[in-house]
Amino acid sequence: MKGVLWGLALLLSVPAWGAPSGVTSRAWVVIDQASGKELASQQADLPLAPASLTQLMTAYVLLGDVKRNKLRLDDRFSVPEAATQIDGARIFLKAGEQVGVETLLQAMLLHSASDATLTLVTGVAGSEAAFVERMNAEARRLGLTRTRFRNATGLHEPGHESSARDLALLSRALLRDFPERQNLFAQRELVFRGITYYNGNRLLWRDSTVTGLKVGRTAQAGYCMAASAQRGDQRRIAVVLGGRSDAQRTQDGLRLLNYAFENFESVLLFRAHQPVKVAKLYRGARTSVSMGFLGDFHLLVPRGSAARVKADVVTRQPILAPVRRGQELGTLRLTLDGQRLGEYPLVALHDVSVAGLFGRGWDSLRLLFGQ
Repeated sequence: MKGVLWGLALLLSVPAWGAPSGVTSRAWVVIDQASGKELASQQADLPLAPASLTQLMTAYVLLGDVKRNKLRLDDRFSVPEAATQIDGARIFLKAGEQVGVETLLQAMLLHSASDATLTLVTGVAGSEAAFVERMNAEARRLGLTRTRFRNATGLHEPGHESSARDLALLSRALLRDFPERQNLFAQRELVFRGITYYNGNRLLWRDSTVTGLKVGRTAQAGYCMAASAQRGDQRRIAVVLGGRSDAQRTQDGLRLLNYAFENFESVLLFRAHQPVKVAKLYRGARTSVSMGFLGDFHLLVPRGSAARVKADVVTRQPILAPVRRGQELGTLRLTLDGQRLGEYPLVALHDVSVAGLFGRGWDSLRLLFGQ
């Protein structure tokens, strides 16, 4: 069922509660991490150069390989000659030396090191071009419709572009699919060969609730940031593109996060596979079937209003066996202070086979007489 694989959400129109003020970067968006729902945005679909926020997708592909045991963090790659000559930030790797994957990942995510990035992607795919094909395939799979990668580093190249909304969705996918690797995006410093490199994400120092993710800058892209934060059980992601300075992108990111936390709350109404309603079932091996959601159902509402949400369940009667897991059987209707919020399909949480001849006959009589 579309929209239920990892979480559902509901959001009333943002203008009713205002919009964040003072955010001046060229394009930006802030979303709820649990649901992916947008809380506020400006030019969020405008294709722009993403600078080294590109490396979020580089990391997504690499961490996928780690998760599937195709790559180990303690593997070591030989530095190619091309990596020692690449533009951008570097940790000054030497051609032919062997460097661990975990160190290279840290250098890429913390320092945007192009030499570390090129060493990683060449070691994994044989060439940067082959790795970029994988990046674009993942972008399509994740539904990043404004994203086209031409390299793995984020260095400027015609046609290399993404959008604030796409990068927010990518950030969410990283945190969702690799929660055990979140420390890589929150690391403040890296010591390599006696030199200390500091994370350019100043929010890691300014706000203790910030958990990552990445900053970047090129002359063409300006100052960019993807920032994630957690306050209590609430999580938000903000992306800003095209900032004029480091100070501006930092302030814009913080304003967006503060706005999202102060004005909205995400509430887990139903857990995956939790019965929302148990309905009567006819002609089945069981007399009832449980309905609910196959993924966690998150409700996103103005802060302080969750207790006033009312829920009603409407079932499709009569429900007849056989029933397949995931089959739509009813609807969850939600209202807030009498205002309609939305309707969401409820599905069968398990299979139910057809009853034997006697059971089917008995239920046919019950249906005939309305019992």
